[in-house]
Amino acid sequence: MLRDGPPQPRNPAVDFGIRWKCYRTVIPESEPAAEDAGRADPGMIRRRAVKGFSWAAISFGGNKLLVFVSTMVLTWLLAPADFGVVAAGLAVIGYLEVTLDLGMSSAIVYQQEEGQSRSVAVAFTTNVTLCAVLAGLNFLAAPAVAGFFRVPDSAAIFRALSIYILIRGVGALQTALLQRDLRFREKAAADVTRAMVRGGVGIGLALGGAGAWALIWALIVAEIAGTAVSWFQTRFRPRLAFDRATALPMLRFGAPVAALQLLSELGGNSDYLVVGHQLGSAALGFYTIAYRLPELLLSNAYWIFSSVAFPIFSKARTAGPAAFRGSMLKALRLITMFGFPVGVGLALVSRDAVLVLFGGNWTDAGMPMALISLAIGLGSVGYASGDIFKAAGRPGLLLWINGISTVISLIGFVVAAPYGIEAVAGVHLCFKLVYAYVRLALANRFIGTSMRDALGAMRPALTISAGIALFGLPVRFLIPTGQLALAAIILAGIAGAGLGLLASGRGPVDELRELAGDLVSRKVAATGKPAEATGLPVADDVSRKTDADPAPQVEVESTPRPD
Repeated sequence: MLRDGPPQPRNPAVDFGIRWKCYRTVIPESEPAAEDAGRADPGMIRRRAVKGFSWAAISFGGNKLLVFVSTMVLTWLLAPADFGVVAAGLAVIGYLEVTLDLGMSSAIVYQQEEGQSRSVAVAFTTNVTLCAVLAGLNFLAAPAVAGFFRVPDSAAIFRALSIYILIRGVGALQTALLQRDLRFREKAAADVTRAMVRGGVGIGLALGGAGAWALIWALIVAEIAGTAVSWFQTRFRPRLAFDRATALPMLRFGAPVAALQLLSELGGNSDYLVVGHQLGSAALGFYTIAYRLPELLLSNAYWIFSSVAFPIFSKARTAGPAAFRGSMLKALRLITMFGFPVGVGLALVSRDAVLVLFGGNWTDAGMPMALISLAIGLGSVGYASGDIFKAAGRPGLLLWINGISTVISLIGFVVAAPYGIEAVAGVHLCFKLVYAYVRLALANRFIGTSMRDALGAMRPALTISAGIALFGLPVRFLIPTGQLALAAIILAGIAGAGLGLLASGRGPVDELRELAGDLVSRKVAATGKPAEATGLPVADDVSRKTDADPAPQVEVESTPRPD
């Protein structure tokens, strides 16, 4: 529900289970001389995609390990109401955050200019101005927001989040520059810094008895640290500059992107608003923890894919319609091969995972976690198509989809809330099922593929998921809740997944082996061997985004859940 940065996973909140001008040219770290050719050369796009995915995966692994450990520790130190209050604040901040630059950061990536041009200066000026205004509005509205969530004594917590808005506003553009130039290694450094600082500060303050403030100050200090690293990596020298001739083209592209992200935030976080308002901070705390594992293992992985997919697709669109279509189908196949099985597996272990990892005080989060895991697993379908629209310069097409779906989901959450957080999670699952179909159908029509093509791409994921359910369900019902059940279900699920993968044919197996080989080869290249020396085929693979983007090209909702 919350998000962690610009178009990122749901806000740093997720990590806690709660959610001038400078003309210096930034030269991409690899193959600078071939920059222009790389924009249309499938082979170079592919190599850059694999490299970008490798660094994004490193960033993800480091972040998630730190976040997972810190979240577990914090659930043993803090009460559900503490998590609920912070989740409420981050849900509100998420709406403000996506409007910080009116989508100009996305326009910077889309335009594919080199260096820190005048467009960069104009975007930075817009960011600084808007973030100051939004931070002020949040500060003034904090008492009313606290009253809405039935925690009037926590207005100071909501005010403190104004600091986070200010920091995000001056740091979002640097992240966009790193994405535009495909400098994912440098971006990974900033992301890992945030995670390390957030975990260390949060646990330290929680041990000192800071309560919900431990989560708030950890979030703020971590964002300061991550922003400082991003500024250093881009050698950014800020200068205020603005002119309509530069701003208008950026706004024409960026405004629909920002509106789309705002609708996505509303649709994605509206359940937090409803649960917090109708059921209180304790219930919101349980609901927040129910998102922990699904967010960490699914949504955050999707986000990594999205952060690499958009800039890569922006380059790949020049390779032609066939490559564009192939990229979505390959992305759909690979991301659903991850999302569907993991979603089913998490649903099976949710009961035991909550007890073992978070403690007996959090068992009420078990059933909601199962339903949410299935919902987010289905969400992989949308993540495979979202960046296609943005990369093609047509983000406005998604506005209608998300606008209607936001209204429908909000109504569903309001109707279900009186029946408890399990009912709200159930609405989430039903909505994701319908939403995935509609969005995929429209994406197919837009790029010229058919639903049969899409179903064929998802067949391996469905087969693997069926194997997991077939092996895991009996174990879950036969073994009593606890560590033994958790271990047994995991082992049974792995066995079922292996059988399902074999049953899906040689194609998916070979594709996964090829993907693994690409990633290993990039590591070899990083130590000194050129990528070409690894023998990688130059055109048709890419497991992450490339001309025919195979890998999880995620984007769907631009940010993570506010946990």
